[in-house]
Amino acid sequence: MFKIVLREAALFVVCAVFVGAVLLFLLDKAIMPYVVRTGELVEVPDIVDLTSAQARRTLARCGLQFKLQEPRWDESVPEGRVVYQNPAAFSMVKPGRTVYAVPSMGTRLYEVPDLHKRSLRQATLWIEQGGLGVGEVSEEASLELKEGLVIRQAPLPGQKVPADTPVSVVVSSGPPREVVEMPNVVGRPLDEARSGLALLELQATVRYEFSTAYMPNTVIRQVPEAGEEVKQGTAVQLVVSKL
Repeated sequence: MFKIVLREAALFVVCAVFVGAVLLFLLDKAIMPYVVRTGELVEVPDIVDLTSAQARRTLARCGLQFKLQEPRWDESVPEGRVVYQNPAAFSMVKPGRTVYAVPSMGTRLYEVPDLHKRSLRQATLWIEQGGLGVGEVSEEASLELKEGLVIRQAPLPGQKVPADTPVSVVVSSGPPREVVEMPNVVGRPLDEARSGLALLELQATVRYEFSTAYMPNTVIRQVPEAGEEVKQGTAVQLVVSKL
């Protein structure tokens, strides 16, 4: 009986030693490395300005995941390269963490509208609404387009240009007109002044002003002044005396 008890006790001790050895092996090979890894941190590399492929490889070397987000316009970073990342570069994260990257679409370009035959007012509105700037405005005589309509433009319609690019336009001044010298009509009766301007194909506009220095209905000032060169069809403002 004593021998049986002794044998069972020895068997128990052997089993206990075996189980302990197995537990120690598991603790050393599996449990402790897991505990160590769960507390481990890695530094997030800087992937801004890298291509998607370069960013993915860089993160993989650090044990991190890579995921692209919706792209956005950016003038400082070329198209196709990373413009923003989260978590930020040089921050400390756990291995396996996903780093989200926003790719750049490059500089946003705007299409130049077709301004041909549009009024200057409408052309200006379209330019501004299109994210562009109003450039130089010049005039040119035209037999085809009436006065005030756009003859041509630069850049040309349909071109893609950066924001605020100035768009210059050439506007029709109407049919070609001869240049004449502005006559002096100051001191003349209004009817006589009008007749003289009409002979030169100039248009008179009248504004009255009280004056005791001139007889009523006499021109006391004119714009443009005498001697200036003006095109036929130009409007001449006459200031006429009244009591």
